[in-house]
Amino acid sequence: MKKKVYYERDIPTGTLIGVEYEKYLHQSQSKYQNIEIIYSSKYGNAMYLDGCFMLSERNQDYYHDKCINLVPSSVKNILIIGGGDYAIASKLVTQRGIKSIQIVEIDIEVVNLSKKYFPKHFKLSKNNKSKISLTVQDGMHYIRKGAEKFDCIIIDSTDPVNNAKVLISKAFLTGCFKSLKSGGLLIQQSGSPIKDANYIINPLKKKYESIGFIKINLHSFPMPLYPTGTWSFLSAKRA
Repeated sequence: MKKKVYYERDIPTGTLIGVEYEKYLHQSQSKYQNIEIIYSSKYGNAMYLDGCFMLSERNQDYYHDKCINLVPSSVKNILIIGGGDYAIASKLVTQRGIKSIQIVEIDIEVVNLSKKYFPKHFKLSKNNKSKISLTVQDGMHYIRKGAEKFDCIIIDSTDPVNNAKVLISKAFLTGCFKSLKSGGLLIQQSGSPIKDANYIINPLKKKYESIGFIKINLHSFPMPLYPTGTWSFLSAKRA
């Protein structure tokens, strides 16, 4: 079968990242974003949101593993903003003594399509499945309620544009600070350290400092299917 190429266009760097694929499996427009899923013999099923690569079945664990390795072993209660594919939640709940994981995902279509095309993340034991709760809601609205305190908050979001732009706002980050227990850790997807330093990383660091976060660190890792091939998380602690 002749292979086709799915191209992700990165406007800031003026580059294209192409993935060879055999089948175009799905396209739909949810309330929030365009969702596409392709099948590649190398990567398995792969999801793109608004033309940007999000996850694949194979050869892309750099992102999830880096995030999970940043979570202290003492953490018991976790909030994940985004993460509707359950990739991070499913790994955390099986590898650590986690009591509860609350996922807050804005787009129910991401969850539904992930169940269909990335089912391994949802194949959990009954005990582990009971530890994960899903709320379909805007992360900002959830944080504003401040009904619960967490040991760790993970912001596993798309790039900060459109609906996700609020997730780098000072108001949202202040809400995260208030929702963390003393000593709690914030982990945030922070783009490429090569191209996003001035737009995302440095502004986030300044906001963290002004809010009162301490021990602010940037963690870079390889991510072949993301623009520039290098991505990052920022971590910050509530004193």
